[in-house]
Parts: sequence; structure tokens; C-alpha cells
Amino acid sequence: MEILQNLLPPNMVEKIEKAGIGTLKLLTLSVLDLKKVTNLTADDIAYLKDAISNYYKPPSITCDKLIEFPKFKKIPTGCKNIDSLLYGGFAAGTITELYGESGSGKNQIGITTAANSWPNKSVYICTEDIFPVKRLKQITDSSSATNDHCKHIFVEHLTEPHELFSCIKVRLPRLLEQNKVSTLIIDSIAAPFRCESTNYMKRAEDLREIAVMLLALAQKYNLSVICINQVTASFEKTLHVLPSLGLAWSNLVTYRLCLQKQSENCNAILFQKGMQCNHTVRELSVVFAPDLPNASTKFIITSEGLRSI
Repeated sequence: MEILQNLLPPNMVEKIEKAGIGTLKLLTLSVLDLKKVTNLTADDIAYLKDAISNYYKPPSITCDKLIEFPKFKKIPTGCKNIDSLLYGGFAAGTITELYGESGSGKNQIGITTAANSWPNKSVYICTEDIFPVKRLKQITDSSSATNDHCKHIFVEHLTEPHELFSCIKVRLPRLLEQNKVSTLIIDSIAAPFRCESTNYMKRAEDLREIAVMLLALAQKYNLSVICINQVTASFEKTLHVLPSLGLAWSNLVTYRLCLQKQSENCNAILFQKGMQCNHTVRELSVVFAPDLPNASTKFIITSEGLRSI
């Protein structure tokens, strides 16, 4: 009632108190019902509904003011073409899904991004294979920087959904409170849920809870969450594969990126660029994003990491 006392005249507040009506009912009851229980006039009821609604409604903002807001912090991948495609890198405070077939180079992007998070730290959660320490060492050793990037990457191995829940809900927040982390990579988000169970409703609820927790952590600690996803066969003629976990997961991510191997004229492209012809060209495409056009870029994977072409 303290809020109502600040918003409404004393005589109106007195009648509302006598009727024993709370703020929620004042907004939901019809004018006729409120007239019966409070003896207020239709004009008074319209006034109090407007006053309460204006107090609780979220502030509105116009587009010209929105443009002046600071943009997302971006986490670079270390590859010029990819960073250009993503307008600087992976956006902090959001969830990015990176999907592609096996061997397309998804974890290479994850490892390189984790290495490029320095001087901030990064978290790499492995749900399939063990973390590729040798590959990370190979990438960091080729860098001209003298800093030991490996010391700034926290690694966790788990395989079950309940282990992923426990990690995100309990251990991860404690780690984020004690360390400045800019990137969280889950490789892969689908592995713990691709089991023999056919309870898809339970799986959808679990995925939603995980996504809500990840987004809350991303926004609270201003970090970028990158979820690597597997693929499943598509029966559509226009698409060869689709990301796993279906619509239940698709509606929970902010960005979706597709990674593919390119076989057509790869050698010719590399030869024109003056590169060795034994590298496979990869293509990264933006499937959907709130602030990026649907574009694509090409790169190769070398012993030093990702390289633009």
C-alpha cells in the first residue's frame, strides 16, 4: 500500500484499503467490478489504473537513443576474416552456437578463441573427447607473444547432463567470481543429451534451463558463451545437415554459425593466394544473428591456427 499512497489521493487509497484489494487486482479487475467493491467513479478508476500502469511499466526508448548505447564487447578469434564477419568477434553477454559436420574445424575455432582471450581467462568444457592440450600448445607456441596462454584456460571434462547442470549452476559461478573470464566454450552442447532416452519433453526442459543459466552468467559477467553443436541428417532438399537438438535449442541461442568444408576449386583458390594446396578451405556462415547480415567467409587451418584467405 505504500506505493499506492505515493501515487493516489488519500481518499482513493482509503476506499481501496477498505475493499481489501491489492495492486494486481486493481489492474486486472474490470471497471464495473471495481465500482462495486470500492464505490469509486469510472473516472477515478481510469485514473488509478493509469497511475499504477505507468509506475510498473518498463521504460521506453527510441531507436536514436538505442544507437548511442555501448555495443557488445567482442572476443576476437585471431582470424581476420572471421573477426570481420562477426564485426570484431564473438559477442559478450550472448550465446553463440557453432555447428558443423565432424572434422569441419569447430573445436579449432574454439581452441583458438580461448587462446586469444588473453589477458582475460577462458573456460573450456569438454563433453566428448579430452581437451587437445598438444594442439593448444602448438597454436600458442607459434604466437610471437611471450605470455603463457595455457595458464589462463580452465578445462572441465564431463559427459552426463547432471554433471553439466552441476558445473554451470555451482562450480562455474564460483570460478567467475574469482577470475576475470571473457569466454566460455562448451564442446559440445549436444553430446550429454544424445543418448538412448526418447523423453524429448524432459530434454527440452533441461536445455531451456541450461540456456537460461548460461545467458544469465554471460550477461552478469560480460562473457561470451560459445556452444559447439553436432549435426543431424536433413530430409530437406535444400539442406544437407541440420544442427542437433531441434527447435527446443534453436530458439534459445542468440547467434547461429555454420561451418563447412569446401571441396570445389579449393586448390585453385589457394594457388591464387600463393598458399600450399594441401589445406582444406573452410567456410563459416552466419545463419541468424540480431546484428549481423547473412554472410560467409573462408579460411584455412594451419599448424599455427586459423588463417584467412
